[in-house]
Amino acid sequence: MIRIALAHLITGLVLMSCQDENKDAMHKEMYISIDGGIKLYVETFGGPENEACLFISGAGANSSFWTDHLCDSLVRNGFFVIKYDHRDFGYSSKIDWAKDPYDFMHLAKDALTILDSLKVDKAHVIGHSMGGFIVQMLAIHSPDRLISMTSISSSTNSPDIPMPPEKTWEIYLSNKPQNDFDKDLDGFLKVWKYLNGTADFDEDLARAYTKNLYRRQDIDEALGATHVKAQANLTDRTEALKKVRIPTLVMHGAEDYAVDPYGGIQTAEAIKNAEMVIIPGMGHIPFNHEILRRFEHEIIRFLIKNKSTAERKRT
Repeated sequence: MIRIALAHLITGLVLMSCQDENKDAMHKEMYISIDGGIKLYVETFGGPENEACLFISGAGANSSFWTDHLCDSLVRNGFFVIKYDHRDFGYSSKIDWAKDPYDFMHLAKDALTILDSLKVDKAHVIGHSMGGFIVQMLAIHSPDRLISMTSISSSTNSPDIPMPPEKTWEIYLSNKPQNDFDKDLDGFLKVWKYLNGTADFDEDLARAYTKNLYRRQDIDEALGATHVKAQANLTDRTEALKKVRIPTLVMHGAEDYAVDPYGGIQTAEAIKNAEMVIIPGMGHIPFNHEILRRFEHEIIRFLIKNKSTAERKRT
């Protein structure tokens, strides 16, 4: 009996080791070169033979905004997951804005360059906040590259969308990071708690998120300041979005104080047959486990629903 038990234990340890090695093999990190010698930090999960989904973060957010739990769940459902750090942020190349300014179309082109480099012809594309702007631009200008689109906590840039409350600017401007995580943490926690909305605020989630930001780069100014500058020439996309015929999910927090929920509602109204999901209690960035799970569930559900017919049969 002891020998049998020992054999089972050894077998179990071997299986666990194989599973860990397989998981590591499914997650790859790389740099992809784009114009001007800029390198983008890119992560992939799963096999490239599967249907691809590309996740695009907002201004001042790196690829860790999209959790490993979300990526692993999609891999288990037969997807090839791609996420990355924008130029001038995270592990990607930093740019001297004064010498080499870039505009929003450069950011949109970066997403296509990643797909090209990974030999992905078409993908489900999911974007949060500024990433939602990029997703919309891709749907307008490169619809042949998209299987579906998901625009989260974003807008059409219409002048009809209410501006953020005055308190939002006060909260943003009160945070003055000095590239010292321990000293800067309280300022960031104040911002994250506000942007979380009215749901219970999980400080541990917010602390880990902030720690990751500091791990990837120096932070001594407002997050994503140059990404905001790149948006200066953006115009209202409402009319252009009315021509989009790609399966679309629009998701927004009911308590978003950075991008008014009407921004999401108007986006959904502009795109024919778009699905609209408003999550009660959610703000601009979810730092609440229950809401984060709902947030991720809606993405996974929509992507599975819109998986191509051939891919569904194969998996």
